[in-house]
Amino acid sequence: MENQTKPRILVVDDIIDNIEILGSILRPEYEVTMAMNGQKALQLAGGPNPPDLILLDIVMPEIDGSEVCRRLKESPQTARIPVIFVSARDEEIDEVNGFALGAVDYIVKPVSPAIVRARVKTHLSLTSAMRQLEKQNCILQENIRLREDIERIARHDLKGPMTVFMNAPDMLMSAGPLNQAQQNILNLQIRTTRRLMEMIHHSLDLYKMEQGTYELKPEGVDILRVLREVLRECSGLASSRDVVCEILVDGHEPKDGEVFEMNGEELLFSSIFSNLVKNAIEASPDGGLVKVSLSHGAEATVKIHNLGCIPEKIRDRFFERYVTFGKDRGSGLGTYSARIMAATLGGNLSFISSENDGTTLVFTLRSSGETHENSCG
Repeated sequence: MENQTKPRILVVDDIIDNIEILGSILRPEYEVTMAMNGQKALQLAGGPNPPDLILLDIVMPEIDGSEVCRRLKESPQTARIPVIFVSARDEEIDEVNGFALGAVDYIVKPVSPAIVRARVKTHLSLTSAMRQLEKQNCILQENIRLREDIERIARHDLKGPMTVFMNAPDMLMSAGPLNQAQQNILNLQIRTTRRLMEMIHHSLDLYKMEQGTYELKPEGVDILRVLREVLRECSGLASSRDVVCEILVDGHEPKDGEVFEMNGEELLFSSIFSNLVKNAIEASPDGGLVKVSLSHGAEATVKIHNLGCIPEKIRDRFFERYVTFGKDRGSGLGTYSARIMAATLGGNLSFISSENDGTTLVFTLRSSGETHENSCG
């Protein structure tokens, strides 16, 4: 019963004395089987109880050790069994050819018991470690597939309720006349719901960004328009805190029709700035000012400043996953996802924070365009 838990070693040699020597060295720790020719070795290796490691003599009649090794490595059933060549000291050894055939090591006759035990133990450990890594890799791959399946199910299940939100404004508008303020609220709901639908549709993208497999499809995006939309969406939160939000471009208020262009994907820019502006409003003292400043240069820069200070306790981990402080409902994913998206766009996200000057979140991206008057404006 005990032997069943021991690793199996196959000793192959055409001289019985050599087999007995190796067997006496290995039997205390391993289950040892033997073969006195290459054909028998191939049969045992490909049988129902294959060995965990093979000690293989090189010089044998009919099928020599090199040919046995070649055939073992050609068969998917036996290819992963480690092979250690055993050769006499005065035999010509072509080590390069042996390693090319797939052997993992050489032992020279007359064998040293200590060396035999050490080499066998080392290569069994390496093989075991490789198998464990392969098993873990299979588990990781399965987890990835499971995560993708859950994401797909979640997206599918969320789309139903979101469709109701998308249709509700049209139903209200058709039910009777609305004043301008009511129409503005419904239009905001329509735009926000559409963006939420886009975010649900792209919910798997953040994982791809983390893995570096997301395929960016950049185009020119008007960041001023994106930021104005973000501020409209955050207006309720800002009003509840009596926080004022303003946008400046190169130090001045943007003119009607003015465009500030960056190269990237609109949904990513929208998600980044939505997270950062919301964070700034929540961190701002009541009655404070959130200033969004856009500027040109070798890099286009967007700075979002508020008078709050990032707690020293989390400053070093501010952009890490799940880091939050003082927010009952904070997930700690907002600034983390913003940093990942910024990197995907080829940009950089950083911050400066102090008790006296407040906090400035800084997004930079190599410039791809200039501010200009919109010809349609």
